[in-house]
Amino acid sequence: MKIALITIHDITNYGTMLQAFATKEILSRYGEVETINYFRPRNYFHPRSFNNRLEVIRFRLNIRNFRSTIRNLRLVKYDISQFKDRSQLIRKFKKFLKSNLNLTKLVTRHELQNGVINDFNVYVCGSDQIWSETLRTNDEKFDRIYFLSFVSKKAKKISYASSMGECCRFTDSEKAKVKDLLKDFKAISVRESDAQEMLSPLLEREVFHVLDPTLLLTKEEWFETLKIDKSYRSIKEDYILVYQVVAITPLIKKAVEFFVQKFGMKVVFLGHKFESFINEVIHIKDAGPIDFIELFANANFVITDSFHGTCFSVNFKKPFVSVCPVRGANRIESLLNLLGLENRFIDDEKNIHKLSTDFSYELAEKKLEEERAKSIKFLRSNIEKVNG
Repeated sequence: MKIALITIHDITNYGTMLQAFATKEILSRYGEVETINYFRPRNYFHPRSFNNRLEVIRFRLNIRNFRSTIRNLRLVKYDISQFKDRSQLIRKFKKFLKSNLNLTKLVTRHELQNGVINDFNVYVCGSDQIWSETLRTNDEKFDRIYFLSFVSKKAKKISYASSMGECCRFTDSEKAKVKDLLKDFKAISVRESDAQEMLSPLLEREVFHVLDPTLLLTKEEWFETLKIDKSYRSIKEDYILVYQVVAITPLIKKAVEFFVQKFGMKVVFLGHKFESFINEVIHIKDAGPIDFIELFANANFVITDSFHGTCFSVNFKKPFVSVCPVRGANRIESLLNLLGLENRFIDDEKNIHKLSTDFSYELAEKKLEEERAKSIKFLRSNIEKVNG
């Protein structure tokens, strides 16, 4: 059985790269998997497009990101230490990509549409925000390649945990295009409940709500598959891990200040948009995907505005709080509601002090095991049907 996976895999985002690895790892239980090394067209003018491919200098041509571009150009000239941190981070991401994703040769949209990747039995798209407008092309809100538009009718198509991002706002004409693109899929699953609620009536078929692939591997499996030393601790003392990917909002600041005062521990900050507002902070600027896993595994408490930060907190059974992000809260809320952990999400400062710092994972763990089994069954049953 030859399985092709297409996902977002080539940007400096921990969740993105680790979900790609987890998807490939789970699919490898059923056949030989290759990750399609799709060189997607850049959309420099869209303010939230995923243009940041493993580059030291991040460059975008839009007003919103002009200042960021100038800042990144300046750091090359004026701040050698930041340049070195970024270079080290890129090196770690590239090493992880090369060692763990089993990539095909680099292929363009034109090459895919002309059948250069056509010798697989089954094609899987997902997860991450592959059906989001952040991957929009110049003429459409989404990229058809991530809907497997290049796959011949002879091969089977499956969607696993595909995400539409923070919302599912499509016009009637766009809905018609989505319906046409998904009409010949063997099975469809999505990562968020709101995407399921939108697609199921549109397609007039069952659309499954499944777990993000990072949750399909247990903590032990993460360490075993990546050969991580369980005894290694990069930070020897107790710490609160703060993982922020969008922006340091007033709500994040209040949460950090509250729990620092409560626990009296140092803060380890993982994220590039750091600004100092408390003492005793360790800012890690060059962490790779393996470092990310180790930092989560050894944290005493986690504060995050990230969906995948929430995933790893839950999977590693860490006391945590998910702070409402600037955008994309639906992803976090969907997961926490599914696992009965909705009280770990805060969107208002007045709710911070109400959070318990000593809670049991017993019920959430049971629910996670059930959802993990259902999600793996979705993949196994549909791939085995192809094989049969």
